[in-house]
Amino acid sequence: MAHDQSILTIPLSEKLKSIPGIFGIRLVEEPLYEVLQTSGEKEIRRYHPFITASITVNGSFKEASKEAFFCLANYIFGKNKDKKLLKMTAPVLQEETNDYIPMTSPVFQGPAHNGWTMSFVLPMEYSLATAPTPKDKRIHLSKTHERLVATLQYSGINDQNKIRKYSAELIQWLSRNYTYTPLGEIQSAQYDGPTTIPFFRKNEIHLEVTKAR
Repeated sequence: MAHDQSILTIPLSEKLKSIPGIFGIRLVEEPLYEVLQTSGEKEIRRYHPFITASITVNGSFKEASKEAFFCLANYIFGKNKDKKLLKMTAPVLQEETNDYIPMTSPVFQGPAHNGWTMSFVLPMEYSLATAPTPKDKRIHLSKTHERLVATLQYSGINDQNKIRKYSAELIQWLSRNYTYTPLGEIQSAQYDGPTTIPFFRKNEIHLEVTKAR
C-alpha cells in the first residue's frame, strides 16, 4: 500500500526543531534510561518502560523505511482518530521481520528478510489508555517493559549494511563480556533526520540482554 509523501504535513514547531538538528543538536524527548556499563561506543543501559507506535512494511530497507516513516509521522502529526498532535521524539527504532536469523551468528548468515518494523516512541505523557487511536489499522500501540539493552553508537547515513556490520560487532563484544547475554532481536535506532549533516548523525544498535547466571 503506497502512500503519497505529499500528504505529510509537518507542524511548524517540528520544522523549527529541525534547524539546530542540521548540526546534530537534538531538542526532542528521548526514553529514560540509566547507564550501567560503558566500553568505548558500547553501553549497557536499563531503560524505563515506554509506549511505541509501530508498523511493519514489506520491501527493501530503503523503501520500507520511507513508507513506514510517513505512515507513523502522519499518525503523530494529527491524522489519528482523536486528531491529536504529538511531539516528535527520538530515536526511531527499526528491526527486520518475517524470517529468523539466529542472534548467535555474528555474520548474520541465514534467509533474507522481506520486511521491516519501524517504531516511534511516544512522548512520556502518554499511556496505552491515553495514546491516540491510529486510523491506519497497520499501526499498533504497545508498551515496552523495563529492560536491559546493549547499545553501540556510530555516525553517518544509516543503511542495512551498517546495521549488520555494527550488529555483528555488538554481538561479538557481548560474547566476550560474560556479564550479559543476548535476549531479544536487533534494533537499529536513528536519532536524526535526513537534513542532519551525516557526520553529526547519531545511530545506534540496540539489543535486549539479560544478566548471565
